[in-house]
Amino acid sequence: MNSIEKRLVDYSFVIPAFNEEKNVALLVKRIKKVMSSITCTYELIIVDNGSHDSTPLELEKLLKTCPELIVLTLTRNFGYDAAIIAGLENINGKKVIIMDGDLQDPPEVLPEFISKSNEGFDIVYGIRSKRTEGWFIATQIKFFYRLMDKIVTFSLPKDAGNFGIMTREVAEIINRMPERNKFIRGLRAWSGFSSSGLVYTREERTHGHSKFSFFSYFNHALNGITSFSTAPLRIFTYMGIFGIATSLLFALFFFITKLGEILGINLVSYPIASGTTTLVIILLIGISLIFLGFGIIGEYIGRIFEEVKKRPSYLIRKIAYGKEMDSNEI
Repeated sequence: MNSIEKRLVDYSFVIPAFNEEKNVALLVKRIKKVMSSITCTYELIIVDNGSHDSTPLELEKLLKTCPELIVLTLTRNFGYDAAIIAGLENINGKKVIIMDGDLQDPPEVLPEFISKSNEGFDIVYGIRSKRTEGWFIATQIKFFYRLMDKIVTFSLPKDAGNFGIMTREVAEIINRMPERNKFIRGLRAWSGFSSSGLVYTREERTHGHSKFSFFSYFNHALNGITSFSTAPLRIFTYMGIFGIATSLLFALFFFITKLGEILGINLVSYPIASGTTTLVIILLIGISLIFLGFGIIGEYIGRIFEEVKKRPSYLIRKIAYGKEMDSNEI
């Protein structure tokens, strides 16, 4: 696998970009302006996640004038989290700053994040003061975070995206995780390192359009849930137990009814067709046992599935490095 030249810096920016032709140049400009007021060294790792617009051309132009820039070009679009992993696995910084390439994460708030990180926190994550998505998707996202908080065994910050800073140690832990589909913000919280959140205002997208549809958000949520919880599988187990309990209640009901008929006592005033009692009980118990079996087998399949995924999360086509502007080009 390709790897970035080793040149230790204070901060590594990891920025996934997919069809952001109108944003990448302005993003780099704004980051450089902000970082120029901070005494540090840094690198800008932009991961071109299979863009098919003019993003590659814009990045080539930036490489000629920005020595801090490193462009990782993937062979195709491997997904949002995979692009971040590609960047994380090729960092040279003591700390890592993850931000989106669509300018919705404003670079101007970086000094606040860096200052908070310098207080000793291993992780500083951004908390969005409001959602920029439509009300329907925003509601679903809020529900997702609150659901995750109930079914995982660690504290997952609510309304926190990937934007933030973490130490190289945390990044390396995430890199060592063996699973292929990594839910970054979940793994970051799972690590248990000291963390703090900062509220910031996420900007509206001014150029291009969001690459996340409702189904993209839904699939992302499923990835997060299945990466950290077997609760969906346990639903089948619970359904099986509930079904068995219901079957026993029905069996008791039929038994009392039949007993009343035998004794000539009207214990339950409910007409039951002859010959249906045994059939109904057998069907209910049988269906319940099937659900229970699916649940138990699912528990083991879920664990096996998490361990056997060995394919790489991404493939790098090429790595390009920025350079100082030639005096003849000025």
